Amino acid sequence: MTSEERFFHQLMRKTRALFLKSKTFEKHQDKNWNSAICETPIQINKGLFFGLNWGGDNIGQQTAYPEKHRKRDWQFISHSRKFFREYLNSEIEDLNYSNFCFFRTPKAHQLENTDWELAYPLFKEYVDFINPPWTLMLGKSNYALSQHIFNKQEFSVWDDINKKTVYGYTGILFSKYPFGSVPHPQARISSDSRNEIWKTITDGIKEKAFDENN
Repeated sequence: MTSEERFFHQLMRKTRALFLKSKTFEKHQDKNWNSAICETPIQINKGLFFGLNWGGDNIGQQTAYPEKHRKRDWQFISHSRKFFREYLNSEIEDLNYSNFCFFRTPKAHQLENTDWELAYPLFKEYVDFINPPWTLMLGKSNYALSQHIFNKQEFSVWDDINKKTVYGYTGILFSKYPFGSVPHPQARISSDSRNEIWKTITDGIKEKAFDENN
């Protein structure tokens, strides 16, 4: 067993124990929601992308270490692949894919507020173990995550087709890791606007990564 696999199983035990103490579990223990850590295997010193928390209903507890190469054709992933290739020169399988909160709920708002705070140390331990050169969030951060993002810079793009402003921002996660946030893959925005905000944010991440290393 590799050190990455050992770490995964140790963190999984911690996650499971905290999930069973969570307010969300207490309120919904009749439901099969459970928890998960990551969708791709842990890859040290590789980029990390993540969302808020795992969705889905009636899904068993993650116990097996993720396989690197398997079918990943969910809409969320399918919509994102070309942007990772274009702007980060990466395949999703070569990156770390997780969520800020390891506790699963069908919708993010169903997670009890106190449990975002409960889950934060687990995510930080995961990130610190990986030591990613950059981090990217797909979607918006919430109050629990936002307090750990520093030196924020907001960027905006006008979406002429949908007549609205599209936002993204960069910063430093946990005072160490270059961070960016782009709209959720399923957000209703035009292709041109999505491409422009991805380019702006990933350029900003790369600039912060250069600054951190010099």
